[in-house]
Amino acid sequence: MLKRALLGSLLAIVLSACAAGPAIFGSSTGTVTGHVTLRACGGAYRQGESSCPTRPMAGANVSFRLTSASGTASERTAVTDAGGAYTITLTPGTYSVTLTSTGQASQGSSRPSALPGGAAPRQVTVTAGKTVTIDLTYTIQLL
Repeated sequence: MLKRALLGSLLAIVLSACAAGPAIFGSSTGTVTGHVTLRACGGAYRQGESSCPTRPMAGANVSFRLTSASGTASERTAVTDAGGAYTITLTPGTYSVTLTSTGQASQGSSRPSALPGGAAPRQVTVTAGKTVTIDLTYTIQLL
């Protein structure tokens, strides 16, 4: 009888530990959040306006590309809201971050085009259970 009670208690502890696994070991994903702004420099002088005003870039795609050790790549994309903000949940790893134009594919293309004159992709390391902030600014020169 004592063996049966001890075995039942042991089984209950093991099953409880399995159910609490994610809580014990933490999250298996991380979060990347940030804002995308458009900065326009130059152009005609307007009284009361600085030479490089910025505004939120709504509808921009922020792409995160992870290349595994085996050489296979996976890509996830977040779209900015009206305020230029985005949030995406990713598995841990180092990602290449690219800002592309709105989600509308250009004529004859199945993918959105990269913004012209953009800098090389940035890198971000995602850690499980952590939030990383990446703010991006796209600058255009007006004539």
